[in-house]
Amino acid sequence: MFTATLLLAACGSSDDQAALAWTAAKDPAGANGGLAWADAQTGEVHLPDGSSLDADRAISSFVVAGDGAYVVDEDDALVEVTTEGARPTGAHVAQNVKASPDGRYLAFIDSLAGPTFEGSVHQLTSVVVDLKTGKEIFRSTRGMGDLEDDDLTDLYEDASYGVLGVSDKTAWIDVTTGDDLSIDLESGKVTALPDVSSSDQKNPWDAPRLRGDPSEGPANPDGSWGIRPVNRTVPELASDPDVDFARDELESSDGTVLVPRTGAASWSLDSWLDPTTVVGYANVNLQKADLLKEPEDRSLMTCTVPDGACTLVPDSENAILPESSSYL
Repeated sequence: MFTATLLLAACGSSDDQAALAWTAAKDPAGANGGLAWADAQTGEVHLPDGSSLDADRAISSFVVAGDGAYVVDEDDALVEVTTEGARPTGAHVAQNVKASPDGRYLAFIDSLAGPTFEGSVHQLTSVVVDLKTGKEIFRSTRGMGDLEDDDLTDLYEDASYGVLGVSDKTAWIDVTTGDDLSIDLESGKVTALPDVSSSDQKNPWDAPRLRGDPSEGPANPDGSWGIRPVNRTVPELASDPDVDFARDELESSDGTVLVPRTGAASWSLDSWLDPTTVVGYANVNLQKADLLKEPEDRSLMTCTVPDGACTLVPDSENAILPESSSYL
């Protein structure tokens, strides 16, 4: 039985829409400080402290936040998962959900909360929640088209939108029309961000890159190492020269290139857990690689710098990593 305290409240810009009931977490925690992952098929969430939570459903994404985790199921429903069980929040996520690094704030775009256009398409609604107080600090359809003047069906098919990033102080949202939005998480104040370029590495929501190169993967927290995306042909796996495989590398700030010792046929690196540990996926036991677009037997792995040693995470064949607070 789910017994956590729920609060129904909203502040900031609300467009007079009803807020949902959210759990007030006594001590919110994020994914910082260790490896968090989830089994996409079963919904079992593994937390950095070694404990696990059970969403008891297939999931497409998740974040570590509040008293546990928030997962998105196959119907795009947002579900809170704690040691007491799984509780649907009533929200439905469009594109992505993100949490602040400290796990206190949650941000997403709700696909079903707004009024309907021609009786079928709901106007998208941006939502930001303070999970420590259990209150919504922002709920608004601002920048999500006009019910009278726009064809929302066409608009949402063509436009980009989503949560760009969430820090411990600010949330940034890409809306379908007009300027991107910056929401101060303490005051709820909303600021428009004109002339934002997605290729500008100075955007505050972007994960830092080594030497600021947008073609590179994320850098570690102190900027001493970065992920270097690499695809290579592997003749022993595929004779077709047009078939290549991900074999990402690591590069130091002084230009040293490190090939991680994965022991796998193909691998990709995703993000940093700390200054010396990167997490990614390794594809092992490839068979009939010429026919494979998405190689089988993908397991989660961690690798360390500067030695390049890698370790597979047991029983992680269906693993997904939490949504990053930053834009990767």
